[in-house]
Formats: sequence, structure tokens, C-alpha cells
Amino acid sequence: MRLSKESEEFIANLRLYLMTSGKKDSEIKEIAEELRAHLEEAESRGKNLDSVTGGSPEAYMKNVSSEMITDFYGLIKFMPMFILLLIAYFITGSAIRGELSFSLLKLAAFPLIGVASIAAYIVTFRKMAVKKWSKKKEFIIFISIQLITVGLMSAVLLLDIFYFEPFYIPSREVMWIIAALGVLIFIIGAIWSKTWITVILPLFLFGPDFVMSFMDIDEMTALYVSMGTFVGGFVLFMLYLLIQNKKQNPRYS
Repeated sequence: MRLSKESEEFIANLRLYLMTSGKKDSEIKEIAEELRAHLEEAESRGKNLDSVTGGSPEAYMKNVSSEMITDFYGLIKFMPMFILLLIAYFITGSAIRGELSFSLLKLAAFPLIGVASIAAYIVTFRKMAVKKWSKKKEFIIFISIQLITVGLMSAVLLLDIFYFEPFYIPSREVMWIIAALGVLIFIIGAIWSKTWITVILPLFLFGPDFVMSFMDIDEMTALYVSMGTFVGGFVLFMLYLLIQNKKQNPRYS
């Protein structure tokens, strides 16, 4: 039996809510299948979603989540890869450009910004699951988080230039080694996450820097090219997310 669009959307939102609540994938799948069976039975009798959720989908999600055990080990085991990917995103581009340096400000601020950004996305996904936001609102929120993250990182870089002295500047050879390690982390991340987006996005972000490192062009042109490819890569990334959501969530159909 084919469920109504509302019921399909609710199942997708419940999965998203439980996933961002740190529940086990196997249990989420089991809960989703049980819910689908209940909804199919209810709709076959002419009833709607409210007959299963009690008229409050948000309360139903929270109640289901409270009855499940949080998989803290599952959350912890993913952290090393997230941290490695975060570090790789921060340093690979600078290493390719030959501008990599380490200061106390960068070491303290960049991890905090990264953690705050991840937390903002998790909170947003949880809100999306229980609130019926429009696609436009969701897109604006995601763009805003990205712009705030980039803005904070830019502010740190400016403060670092004017007020902080680096305590370590690698040689050019070491920078190439660091860049190679960053690329390796992106590839491992793609295999781990079973998606090539962790390779495609860095390719747009850092690929032009790699090419321009072998070309004799002025800094302003290099800056324009880097910014252009960054925007292009980000737009493609957002389109990728929208396409994936459209495939997995009927609300985007």
C-alpha cells in the first residue's frame, strides 16, 4: 500500500530526528518500519496521521526518542573522522598556497568554530524534523550558517595577521606533505561516508590553488579565481544536498 505524502514525510522526519539524537541506525530502521506498518493499517481504515501520533507529531517524535537508548559509543567513534576532516579543510588550502602557519589563535579558534558549526547544523536538522519549514526557509538557514562560519574564520585569519605571530611555519616541502595528507583524509572520508562529496567539494575549493601554484599570476587574480571556485563549489554542494533530500524525502518531490 502506498502511504500518503504526509505520512511518508513524517517517517522521513522521524528518521532525521532520531539520527540527530544519536540513536542507533539499526533501531531507527526498525522504528521506521514499525511506524510504516501502523500508518499503512491506519490509512487502510480511512484514518490519517493524527490517529497514530495523537495529533502532535512533535510530541510523538520526542516520546519515541526518549524511549530509545542514545548510542554514545556510536557518536564517539565518528568523532575522529569528523575532526580529521575538519582539520584537513582548514589547512589543505593554505598548505597548497604556501601560506600555512600555526599560531595560538588558529589552534584555539578554528576547532571551536568547527564544533559550533557542526552543532548549528545538528540543531537545524532537529528543528527541520519537527517543524514544517518551507524549502526557502531551510535553504536560507543553511546559507546563513555557512556564511557565519566563513565570516568567523575570515575574522580569525585577519586577527591572526595583525595581532598574532606564528610559532611555526613549515617549509615548502613540509607544506606539500601536509597537503598530500589532507587529500588522503578526504579520500578516506569519502570511503568512510560512502559518498564522494568529501572529495568533490575540496576539489572545487583547493583545486584552483594547486593549479595556480605552478602559474605566474598576480595575487588579485588568484584571489578572484579562488573565491569564484569556492562559491561555485558551495552552490554545487547545496544542489547535491537538495537532490539527495528530494530522493529521500517526499516533501521535495
